[in-house]
Amino acid sequence: MNLDIVEAWHRLAQPVAVDLSPWQWVIIAAVVLVLVIPAPAWRITGLYSTLVHELGHIVSALFTGRFVTGLKLGWDHSGEVVSRGRGKFSVIVSGIFGYPAPLWVSAVMFWAISIGYAGQALGIYALFFLLALIFVRNWPALVVCAVSAIVALGVVFFAPVEAYLYLSLLIAGFLLIAGLRDYVKLLAVHTWRRRDIWQSDAYLIARATHTFAGLWLLVILVLGAFALWWSATSLVALV
Repeated sequence: MNLDIVEAWHRLAQPVAVDLSPWQWVIIAAVVLVLVIPAPAWRITGLYSTLVHELGHIVSALFTGRFVTGLKLGWDHSGEVVSRGRGKFSVIVSGIFGYPAPLWVSAVMFWAISIGYAGQALGIYALFFLLALIFVRNWPALVVCAVSAIVALGVVFFAPVEAYLYLSLLIAGFLLIAGLRDYVKLLAVHTWRRRDIWQSDAYLIARATHTFAGLWLLVILVLGAFALWWSATSLVALV
């Protein structure tokens, strides 16, 4: 196997046209649903969704000047990002971008695919998870992050250009449905499962800033709704 970075870069830069038949769309959608809906599959794939959630906290924390000291995942889909910083603003921003992260990554990937940039989106995705390895502090985080990067890099270096489109669509579709599933869970802990309210980022922000959880829940919902609108717009252009 020859790791030719220059050749891989040139292949990534090639525009990828989306010309799928209805049956191909059905197959992609079916694979995505099989990865997200059944409980046995979700026990494994949900770890990836949790990783993207926690990376949303990391990126937003870094943009507000916080110092991120570590990322941990649990095999039970729990996650923790440890960061240091001052001011309520950084706490709020770093807190609200966890749940919207999968939906926003999905929206960006669908948009990139719709304008022919599936390869570039996949390359940036792979690089992103490689850089994320800097922050991992336990085995589950290392395994999930490394597998995510290796799969993307394997396609980048060794698969034909046509594979960029299929993997990008699978990632974007998975994160769209997984993000929606996480939002259902978020709403659940604020309504009929309030014994688990401590799992909600909105509740944690409210406790840290002495404000109301409902306010931050609304902000998180609005961010998710905008990402859904962007994804829907890009999907309409694709289909």
